[in-house]
Amino acid sequence: MCFSFTLKATADAPVLSSKQLTYETSAILHNIRLSEPDRLKIALDFDGTAYYNVESLENEIDIYLFNVKNGENIQNSFDINDFTVKQIEITSYESGLLLRVPLKHGLAYKIFSLSLPDRLIIDFERTIIQVKNNEQICEGLDYYDITKAVDDKLVLAQVLEVDPKKIDVFPAIGEPEGAFIYSVLKFFNPWTKEKQSGFYPATTSRIALQNNAIAGINGTYFLKSGLPLGILMINKNVISCPIFDRTALILTSDHRAYIDNVALDAYFEINATKYPIMGINEKKAPKKDIVLYTPYYGVVTDTEPDDFNIIVVNDVVVSFECGNSLIPSNGYVLSAGMELSELLFLNAKKEDKVKVAVNVVPFLNVSATTESFLHLIGGGPRLIKNGEIYITKQEENFRADVARGRAARTIVGIKNDGALLFVTVDGKLKRKKREKERGEGHSIGMSLTEAAYFLKALGAVSALNLDGGGSSTMVVRGKIKNTPSGGAQRKISNAILFEPQSRR
Repeated sequence: MCFSFTLKATADAPVLSSKQLTYETSAILHNIRLSEPDRLKIALDFDGTAYYNVESLENEIDIYLFNVKNGENIQNSFDINDFTVKQIEITSYESGLLLRVPLKHGLAYKIFSLSLPDRLIIDFERTIIQVKNNEQICEGLDYYDITKAVDDKLVLAQVLEVDPKKIDVFPAIGEPEGAFIYSVLKFFNPWTKEKQSGFYPATTSRIALQNNAIAGINGTYFLKSGLPLGILMINKNVISCPIFDRTALILTSDHRAYIDNVALDAYFEINATKYPIMGINEKKAPKKDIVLYTPYYGVVTDTEPDDFNIIVVNDVVVSFECGNSLIPSNGYVLSAGMELSELLFLNAKKEDKVKVAVNVVPFLNVSATTESFLHLIGGGPRLIKNGEIYITKQEENFRADVARGRAARTIVGIKNDGALLFVTVDGKLKRKKREKERGEGHSIGMSLTEAAYFLKALGAVSALNLDGGGSSTMVVRGKIKNTPSGGAQRKISNAILFEPQSRR
């Protein structure tokens, strides 16, 4: 049976010295093992009675074995290969041993002894997380796979850990594959009013290739047309509006990142009169009387016959139209519905100057100035806030298919030191045949709650969910790192890309 000394360690006498004690017998540490395959529980097996004391430090556990010697099979270290506990270091300590357990993150644990056979248990009371395929893609960008056991099932995740001081992180939208041919056709036929979308859904790997990025993951939600569903801002250009004030990833010009709920305060001004802009690059709706259309939306506005459109080039009114209008490549269109059409018709005239202001309004948790905001990628719900689990699926009005159950996920976390975690989680393949082909070891995905705790275990103090399911994709150097649940990459609206700052 093992016996524990419970004397408190001090700076002058950190542990009880074996020289102060006498023992009738010595014990042998003959084995170290993981006592359960799916839990982080470490067992130390002894022959004989072992006397020990435990010193708990901030990032380390020291176990002093006063009358214990190494068995023949015990090496200087025992590899665990868990994300938070990589190994146990074993050294001599006076007439016994010192077992040092470094911790990468603070974990709750308990240590206790059992008999028949005599053993000491270190129980971290959580499922084991194994790290594989560690690789430095480049300075500031590391990749690794994680396997997590959940009961008798597995969860497979892929992680990119990013230093934003060395790696540029930026969103991008898909471009037409025949961009040159498309531009030639548009040049020779510039006046067509046939609706042509400015959003070109493409795979994550295609968007990464188009932007010469070293790695990428899928971005925010989107409609079938390719229109982002939520806020998307690229290089200070707002492409789409937030919905339901959902959470967004904010990237600043000084290479910092924040996660917060955002809203827009947008208006345009003509002849000293301000008018609210209720939507950007989206179909008109009854509650959105004025919508701003930029070249990102496409060639034409696709607006209704009764809509009143102000065509602006270089911030000067050049014409007025009703119905469907061409969007100038060096300007924009302000389209008003019935409520404000007459007022604008009376107040605006050709050659008037127009001022458009689109201000991003974070809610509470961003210390940076809004002028420094460079990119925004909408998502949601939030998963972690101020280091605590904080899931806002009801507040952000998410459907059940996003909010409930396990699924493939794309999630983002920010660590206390500013490092970013971009994670994809493999989910169940959609067709039973594919499940059978992949075998019994397939990943079951994560719920939002599981995703939040997972990111917290990786060190995240702030986190949010992005588009998942069949959209979840991670690409590194052109290779797909995850297993898309649809069996192949889905074409998406936008992606988050990574590139060394030295190459940009």
